[in-house]
Amino acid sequence: MNNLTPKNSQTLTSSDIENLALRFGGKSDDYIEIVNKQQNNNTINKYALLKEINNELNT
Repeated sequence: MNNLTPKNSQTLTSSDIENLALRFGGKSDDYIEIVNKQQNNNTINKYALLKEINNELNT
């Protein structure tokens, strides 16, 4: 219980991306998010509701 600081999200929102583009130059349209598909699939399959939603979206 010594460290109750919440972890920051590692997901960038479109607003975050636009701010980075403005700060460092470039266009936010050029941004490509790299994701770990295997980790995403493991998470989806772990939870029945997410799996059901995913199956419906893919049919």
